[in-house]
Formats: sequence, structure tokens, C-alpha cells
Amino acid sequence: MKKVIKLIIAIIMLALSLLCFKYVSDMDILPSKYLYLFLIIILALNGISILLLFIKGIISKIFSGILYILLAIISIVGIKYSKDTINFLDNSFSNNKEVITYNVIVSSNSTITKIEDLNNTIMGYLFLDIDDDSYLEKIKEKVSVELKETDIYGIYDGLLNNEINSILINEAYLDMLEEEYKDFNEKTKVIYSFNIEKEKEEEKEVIEKLEPINIYLSGSDSRSGYISASSRSDVNMILTINPNTHTILLTNIPRDYYVQLHGTTGLKDKLTHAGIYGTDMSIKTIEDLLDIKINYSVKVGFSSVIKLVDLVGGVDIYSDTAFTSHCKDKFAERVKVFVGMNHFTGAQALSYARERYAYIDGDNHRGRNQQQVIEAVLKKVMTNKSLLLKYDSLLSSFSDLYITDIPKELITMLIKQQLEDMSSWEVISQQVTGYGATAQTYSMPGWNLYVMIPDTNSVETAVSKIKEVINPTEQIVEENLIEN
Repeated sequence: MKKVIKLIIAIIMLALSLLCFKYVSDMDILPSKYLYLFLIIILALNGISILLLFIKGIISKIFSGILYILLAIISIVGIKYSKDTINFLDNSFSNNKEVITYNVIVSSNSTITKIEDLNNTIMGYLFLDIDDDSYLEKIKEKVSVELKETDIYGIYDGLLNNEINSILINEAYLDMLEEEYKDFNEKTKVIYSFNIEKEKEEEKEVIEKLEPINIYLSGSDSRSGYISASSRSDVNMILTINPNTHTILLTNIPRDYYVQLHGTTGLKDKLTHAGIYGTDMSIKTIEDLLDIKINYSVKVGFSSVIKLVDLVGGVDIYSDTAFTSHCKDKFAERVKVFVGMNHFTGAQALSYARERYAYIDGDNHRGRNQQQVIEAVLKKVMTNKSLLLKYDSLLSSFSDLYITDIPKELITMLIKQQLEDMSSWEVISQQVTGYGATAQTYSMPGWNLYVMIPDTNSVETAVSKIKEVINPTEQIVEENLIEN
């Protein structure tokens, strides 16, 4: 009978160990040499435990019990961490749905309090030729109104002058209206909101091997902090990653860069306004500007920066200028910055990354600050071993910090390669520059807004560097041909 019980124990522990191995294998992030080593270790521990279990004597039984306790701990912890990782990878990549929020707005002194009160009234709305008109059909299903097309220059005046009874507007436009009309919030109120969900248009290719790629990093300025909301892109950065040379190039493009929005003619626009029409518009506009292919995108919000920096225990950043930040809102806090190294919490790092008024070159310097924050986080994650103790909280928090169309297969390949060779990565930063001016924009015709006119030489230099990182051999050949 005792032998039967011992056999059952041995079988259960072996099955638990093999189940653990299956979960570890399913993560698909361990190189084969480590995976097989792990299998050999757990099989060896099981073999020794079984041998000791059936040898007579108290010593052998004690050692057998210790080994089985060790195996149980390894298996249970391994299964838990593997399941957490698999769930994270499944749910946190290719989650590229984007949401456009529309608000119905009336004047603050109006007696209208709910959407049904608008039946048989006039509703003004904005429409540009790159807009999707599905939001108009959705409002028609909700209420019977006369829809009157107008432009952003006259929509607010029309509401205040009672030419229209309400406004139907993409929420991303509200910040622009508030910048021009300081009393906008005081004189209006939102009575109804709804969302239109959209997905990226292009299907991504199946990842079979690691190749150099360009990733667009968009920083949303969404008032709600809701990352998937369509909004102006406050940060526009290209991450060029070459896994073969272990090089990461960060290319920053100022938010006010005066560019032609993809698919439009006539007036150019600020690059930040491209985000109003979705991440795809920003990507295609940047592809047109730089003549490059952007493979994937990641979108983060202000709250993402705060959470990420706090998760890694803050960041240390060198500042070449002393100032007290001008930014203070629900996302960031005013911070006193000194010349030299500064330790920032999440909210302080966000204020530093958003600062432009403290610098002579404004937006250009802000772009460099943003790159500093990204580099500091990357270095902290790659070098701080204590972060492994926060593994569970890191995984559960990361998935809420961004939306992306990066497939999990690419992430697992990168992790597997890094574990295979443990190579150090070189992080390089650059930015395109320009000079300030005022001009009308595609999204806000009729207003002269601050824009940055691109410096052609800086754009050409940046493109050359991106191509050099993507294909260093080809770039060297091209340079030699030019020299000869």
C-alpha cells in the first residue's frame, strides 16, 4: 500500500513538472538551450526524488521530501508566471482599435439637458473630406435634427448667436476651440457623448524572422487620458530598431511641424492635428514626409508616462537648463529642475517632457527632453534587476499603458534573441528641426496658428540616418558611390 501511495506521489509530481514545462515552452520566449536545460533539471530532480522515495531509511525520505517540496514550488511558481506572461502577450499586443469620441454641445444657459430635447432643432457639425461620416448616421438614429454643415471658424459663433441649437463635434477638436476661445468651457456644456470604433486599415505581415523595423510612437494629449481615443498627437517619434546590430534610433518630429496631411490638397497642417483623424493618418503623413515605411505603431497617453516611470521607481535625467516647469494640470505637476542630474517621479517626468517655454528653441528642446525620458526608462528596465521582483505588477500594469498593432510574435522573438546573446543595445537620438511661423491650417482654416516650417536639410539628414540604421551595409555602399 505504501508503495502505491509513493507511486501516486511520484506520478503527480512528474505530471506537475511536465505541465510547468509546457507553460514555460508555450511562452515562446526562452531560447532552446535554456528550455532544454530547464527540462533536464526538472526531470533530473524528479528522477532523484523517485529514487530516494523508494530507498529505505529516514535520511533518504527526508531528502526526497525536500526535493519534492522544491519541485512543487518551482512548478507552481513557473506555471503562475508563465500563465501571467502568456495572458499578457495575448492581450497586450495587436490591440490596435482606436476610438473617436463625439460630443453634443449646447450653450451653458440653454434649457436643453438631454439629447432627446434636441428633436426638431438645428445641429451644427464639422466635416472635412477625410472624415468618416458614420458619426452622422449614428446621431440620426438617436434624435431627429436638421444637420447643418459648418466650419470650425463659425461653429462656436453660430451656437452663441442661436443660428444653431447644438454642436456635434469630434472631442479632439475641443482643445483647439478652447485655445482660441478662452470662455468656451464657461459658455458651453456637453449633454451627450458617443464613440465610433475604428481599426487600422492594413493587415500586418506574418513575422517569420527578426528584421529592422520602424515603429511610430504617438503621445496622445487626450483630455480623458483614454489612450484609444482619437486625439492630437503631442509626441511624434520614430523608433528605428535593428535587432541585427542591436541599435535603436529615436527620431523626434515636432508636434507643430507644418506638413501636408496624407490624402489632402491645399492647406498644410500641424502634424499634431493628424492625430485627430486617427493614428493611420499620422503614420501615412510621416511616411510621406520622410519617405520611409512605418511597420507598426504604439500610442501612449499622459497617464501612461506617469505610471510607467513610477513603475520603474522614477528616472534620473540630466538637464542643461534650470527652470520651474510651466505645466500644471491633472496629469502633471510643477517641478523645479536643476542643471545636472535630476530624479523625477512619473508626474515630474511628464512635466519635464512637456516643457517648452523654458527654452529658446522651444519645441526642438522639448523633443530632446522627451527622448531623454524614453532613454531613461529603457535603461532602467534593461539594467535594474530588482524590477523582476515586481514582475506581476509590471505585467498587469503595462497592458493599460498603450495600444499597439505590434504582434506578440515580434516581441517574443526580440526577448528570445536578447536572452540568447545578452547583447547591449546602442540608443541614438536625433530630431528634425525648423523655424517658427504663423499660417492657416487644413483643420482650422481662417485662423493663423503657430507652426514650424520644416528645415529640409535636417529632414534629409534624419532620413539618411534612419536608412543607415535599417540597412548599414547598403548605406555605406551608397556613400562610397557618392564620394567616388
